[in-house]
Amino acid sequence: MSGRGVLFALDDEDLARLGEARSDREVLDIVTDLEERWENACELDRAWDAIHRALTDGRLDLRDASPPLSRAILGGTVLVRTEAAIVSVKGADDVVAIAKALAPWDEARFRAGYQRIDRNDYGDLDEEDFGYTFAWFERLAPFYARAAREERAIVFAVDL
Repeated sequence: MSGRGVLFALDDEDLARLGEARSDREVLDIVTDLEERWENACELDRAWDAIHRALTDGRLDLRDASPPLSRAILGGTVLVRTEAAIVSVKGADDVVAIAKALAPWDEARFRAGYQRIDRNDYGDLDEEDFGYTFAWFERLAPFYARAAREERAIVFAVDL
């Protein structure tokens, strides 16, 4: 994946497998299986970083400082956090709350969140990056809404 983030809406079997995993390696093997099947996925490419920042306080932080939006990407229950990968899962109840919180977000609201991003921590904030990030962001609300209707948990995974 190399910095590319992806969300998967989980069926009960995959959620149970993640819950039973006893090591980072087991969790990552399950994520690899999800990637190979590529079902119920929402790819965010490298935009996941800026999307998380725009939905929260502008920082890339795993702390659950502003739920439910802080759980949309990085937040939730962190299953793996290493220098090489992050994997977190959000339960079906969180998915419903996230879907409701994302529903009113339009380009203007996302731009306001994007402008809160710390340039010193993130890098260049310009129209090209905003356009790229917003294009990936537009996939997020419909994905969460569908997962909420289907009462699915969601897992986020990224190789760093």
